[in-house]
Amino acid sequence: MLPAADGCRDAGAAQYDRRVASEYKHAVIRPARPEDVEAIAALHLASWRTAYRGFLPDEFLSGITLESRIVRWRQALDPLTSPLTETTVADAGGTVLGVCSFGPRRQPASATVAEVYALHIRPDVTRRGLGNALLDDALRRLAARGCSTSVLWVLRDNANARRFYEAQGWAFTGEEVVEDRSGYAIPETRYAITIDG
Repeated sequence: MLPAADGCRDAGAAQYDRRVASEYKHAVIRPARPEDVEAIAALHLASWRTAYRGFLPDEFLSGITLESRIVRWRQALDPLTSPLTETTVADAGGTVLGVCSFGPRRQPASATVAEVYALHIRPDVTRRGLGNALLDDALRRLAARGCSTSVLWVLRDNANARRFYEAQGWAFTGEEVVEDRSGYAIPETRYAITIDG
């Protein structure tokens, strides 16, 4: 289990190794801008429908609309609505190929333990290092905020995603939750990492 808001360090969290380089050399990691919202929403939707097919009911996935993703990301990028959330994108020549959103841990709330809220790559450019690069950048930014531990939630049955995070040094904390999304039960597991630096 991770500590509550009184501390960031967790002896059980895996150590993060920053020696990760993207093979997608021409992509730049930069802060997301309001004009990126539609591209982010589209790749988020495509990512969910590709990565979660077979793990989540088809009815649930087909019920997610581009419009709902646009609303979500517009809120995430609004400094008045989400003042502590940072969102970055992998930009290749003006095309958004990936997105990462992060900030303070939400449950239980903490100002010192961080959380990666979302990491999505456009399905046609997965497995090229973009996820590594976005995650690496997010942890650098979180370390600059003074956090030395971060957590994230991953779909329990998504073995590919779990292997990805474990390869980056994240460790399963033993925590699980079943989230109700529009009447569908979504089982998730929590991972944690100690940010070195």
